[in-house]
Amino acid sequence: MRLVAIFAGGVVAFAGGAAAAPAERVEVATEVIPLTGFRLEPPSVTRDGESLRFRGFLCRKSVAMSPYRVRLERLSSDGQVLGAATGRVSGLSGRGHRCTVYTVTAPWRLEPGDRVRACAQRGDGPCPAAG
Repeated sequence: MRLVAIFAGGVVAFAGGAAAAPAERVEVATEVIPLTGFRLEPPSVTRDGESLRFRGFLCRKSVAMSPYRVRLERLSSDGQVLGAATGRVSGLSGRGHRCTVYTVTAPWRLEPGDRVRACAQRGDGPCPAAG
């Protein structure tokens, strides 16, 4: 009887895992604003339920003071900021050239023409405009 219960529980666990949908990759037009001494890579984007998950690399190129977060801004087709989301970054201390992974989750549904602006920041506030 115990073996049947364990087997049935295993089948339920397996079926639940098999039903989980794989992450859906999403193509997003992304504008990256540079930060002196660092290279911010455009993120890959996947749909995570009702949110979008952005994941990319931030790499040190000099001994400049490290940023502590990556900010993503959702922009309309005419450049209006429709939303913002941030993610903390760490692991860039010291003098060596190294990279860290950043992850930002945003509760956005992008409309046609929307794009994303990304910047690494040492402080708060909006990303600077491209120039």
